[in-house]
Amino acid sequence: MKNKSLYELGILAQKGNEMAMLEIIERKKKMLKKYSFGDEDRYQFMILKLIEGIKNYKF
Repeated sequence: MKNKSLYELGILAQKGNEMAMLEIIERKKKMLKKYSFGDEDRYQFMILKLIEGIKNYKF
């Protein structure tokens, strides 16, 4: 999964591939940590919104 683009991972994640979804979250983890400002609840909320966004996005 490391050599796939975010677009390809998004399509796979939308089709139900959990490993693709985890790879997207892993790639975005640094940004999520930065903008959660150390608040664990905000970090979890942002991950939830990222997952919802991927599920609803029209590729």
